[in-house]
Amino acid sequence: MKKLLSPEEGIYIEKKSKFICHLFKVSDTDQIQEIIRSEKKKYFDARHHCYAYILGDDGKDYKCSDDGEPSGTAGKPMLEILQREGLTDILCVVTRYFGGTLLGTGGLVRAYSESLKDAIGNSSFELESEAVISEYRYSYNFDAKIASFLREKDVKVISTEYTDSVILKIAVPLDTNEEINSQIVNITNGTAERLSFKNEMFSF
Repeated sequence: MKKLLSPEEGIYIEKKSKFICHLFKVSDTDQIQEIIRSEKKKYFDARHHCYAYILGDDGKDYKCSDDGEPSGTAGKPMLEILQREGLTDILCVVTRYFGGTLLGTGGLVRAYSESLKDAIGNSSFELESEAVISEYRYSYNFDAKIASFLREKDVKVISTEYTDSVILKIAVPLDTNEEINSQIVNITNGTAERLSFKNEMFSF
């Protein structure tokens, strides 16, 4: 799943109606409701504030709202975009200023969708996937070779501690974990000690 890293605004204008999309990184429904209240207060003179959100690592906690627009023309198409993009822990709120001309159901779906797509295109995201977090201990004389290998394989180094030996903590995607572990053991001639390892979701 992908998570929001740096949100940016999205804007779409159709027949003088203006659709302003804002994205938020969220963790629970209380936070979501507070943000929606805040957006309504900030844009108090707007006609509609439609939203969609997805929560959780499995993306199964979600909801959307048309906020007075015809059913299925705002919240649902936005939710479907978030799902197609593989996004989670995200809220999108699209504020509409009515321009005086009715857009029809197709026009509304397009307008809400395009404002969200614009916001997604302007924003940056981080990929979160299942990883193995491992901690190793090995002798100083292998440090340069290990560091070079990790750079070559683009392994995420969480921390490196230098005491009487080197203590290395890394995050590795689940599907490459065994390969990386075997190579570290080989580079250190079988002397590297794997102190701990655990599976968890990690943002690469």
